[in-house]
Amino acid sequence: PGYAKIDAAAQNLLNVLKKRGGFLPVTDKSQPEAIYALFGISKKVFKQTLGALYKARRILIETEGIRLVDEK
Repeated sequence: PGYAKIDAAAQNLLNVLKKRGGFLPVTDKSQPEAIYALFGISKKVFKQTLGALYKARRILIETEGIRLVDEK
C-alpha cells in the first residue's frame, strides 16, 4: 500500500510540474503546509516521492526547487 501511494503522488507531482512550466519552488526543506497546499500529500510522502522520481531521473533537485527533466 505504501508504494501505491508513492506512485499516485509521483504522477500527481509530475502533472503539476508540467502544468507549471517544469519548475516548482518547493524542496524537501519546504514547509509542510506549502507541500500539502500544492499536492495534497504529507511532507513525508512528498520526500519519498521526490526520492523515487530523482532515482528514476525524472526530476532534478536544485537549491531553489525541483525541475522536470526533459524526456528527449
